Order: sequence, then structure tokens, then C-alpha cells
Amino acid sequence: MLRHVLFLLLALPLAAQKIALSLDDAPFLRPAPRMAASVQHQAMLAALKARKVQAILFINGVNGGDSPEGKAIFRAWGEAGHLLSNHSYSHWDLNREEVTLEAYEADVLKGEALIRDLPGFTKRYRYPFLRAGNTVAKRDGFYTFLKARGDAIGHVSIDTADWLFDERLRKRLEKEPSADLAPYRALYLKHLWACARFYDAWSREVFGREIPHVILLHSRLLNGLFLGDVIDFFRAKGWAWVGPGEAFQDPAYALMPRNLPGGEALADAVSAQRGDQGFVKAWRAKATDPDDLLFSERRLTERMDRLGL
Repeated sequence: MLRHVLFLLLALPLAAQKIALSLDDAPFLRPAPRMAASVQHQAMLAALKARKVQAILFINGVNGGDSPEGKAIFRAWGEAGHLLSNHSYSHWDLNREEVTLEAYEADVLKGEALIRDLPGFTKRYRYPFLRAGNTVAKRDGFYTFLKARGDAIGHVSIDTADWLFDERLRKRLEKEPSADLAPYRALYLKHLWACARFYDAWSREVFGREIPHVILLHSRLLNGLFLGDVIDFFRAKGWAWVGPGEAFQDPAYALMPRNLPGGEALADAVSAQRGDQGFVKAWRAKATDPDDLLFSERRLTERMDRLGL
């Protein structure tokens, strides 16, 4: 039965699906070729304004977040009507043995302090690396911490490897400043579409219905260059961009999955909690187009290597 459903989902176009935009690791004020970090933010804000799309920005204190420039960028996003939420101060991985629950909670509070007085501040926390704890004590202890503070989880329903594109693109432009960006743009859009179709099908299998999606992208050079193209691409595919607040109202985003290690994209986490690990294997088996498998970091890396990107 599952294989039959997957065949239909792969074969049919997905229309009128709702999707919301989230951007992690802001402000990420590292030097970049072609477009300075401050200009990247200006470009992303301009692309969103022109297309009337609201985003939610998940912020860190590192990489310039706790600097006058970083704080000014956060304010600019909030004043432009976008949401600001916490992604911790130090971007620690809660699954690492040396990261204690107590230290992690203190770091989360330190991150929130950077934005809690700014317009657009929203009490929603996203785990760095989408990792929610390597032990029951850490996973459930942090859940208790969030509940006590009235913080929701900034779940992701569509994970991506846009960070990988950004790393490769930066290295290329550092060596060849005038390199053609078109091949990167084309493969980036193929990758995002593969991720969207894969996670949409998985979410329908897990929840038995359509959910509004929240896609994970990053505050990076890549999206300073191509965010407008991403928005236009999904609209051309029949998907509708909605505000993050609307997407997060769906009951699926209130879940606190009990998988261990904790975290990952929402369908992945719920599947792991249920002990049902068959979806990914079945999706791979039924894929008829190599582009359908570009959600995989390994497949994506192989394609980039083959194309010389």
C-alpha cells in the first residue's frame, strides 16, 4: 500500500500547497565574495518586500549577532514586518555529550536577550542543527524549560542543504570572482524542489493529511543572491507562500516528539518516535528521475562534483 501511495505522489504534481519561509543563523556577518553580509540582508529584505512574503528569522549571538551591526540588522528585519525568534546564542549542539542542559538553557536565554525588545520578537525556539538532545533527561528537561517559559518549538517540515550550496559557491567565487552563477541557481532550485516533494509526501504519510510547510533556509550569501528566485519558483509550481505565524498554527507544530536522539525535521522525528523507518527507503525505490533524489546530501554532493560546482 505504501509503495502504491508513493508512486502516485511521485507521479502527480503538488498544487496549492502552503509554505512558510524561515531563515536560520542570522546575521552571519562573515566576509563573503560578491556581496557583503549587510548587502545580503538588504537583498533578502528587498526580495521579500517585492513579493509580499513574510519570513521568520532565527538568530544567534555568534557570527556578529551580538554586535552593533548585527543588532541593527535584527531591528531592520523586525521593522520590515518579519518575525524574530531565538536560535540560541552560541549555536551549540544539544546532542553533544559535553553540552549540559544547564549550560544550554543559559545560552538560550542569552540569545533571546538580543531580540526580546525588538519589533517582531516571537517566543519560538529552533534547535541548532535541529538536534533536541541525546538523552531522555536532556530532551525532556529542555521541553520542560520551554513549556515553563511559554516558548514554542520552531519546527521544520522541509529541511534543505542550502548551507552546502553556500559553502561551495563561496569557495568558487573566492577563486573566480566572475564565475557564472546560473548553474548554481539552477541546481539549487532543483534541490529545493526535491526536498519539498520528498518532505511533503513524508508529511502526508505521517499525519494522514496536508500540512502547511515551514522550509529551513539560512541567512547566507546564497539566499542574498537567489531568495527572490526561490519564492518565484515555488509560486510557479503552484505553492502559496504564507506567513510563518499561519503555518505554525497547525497542530502538527505543537508536537514535542519523543524520538532519541531528539530533533530533526518534523516527519522524520515523528516517524522515528513511532519506530516506522520505511518511508525513505520506499521513496528512493520508487524515484524515476535522478532529480527526485537530490534531497540527499550525498546525491547532491555527487551532482555538484560531476558538474564542477
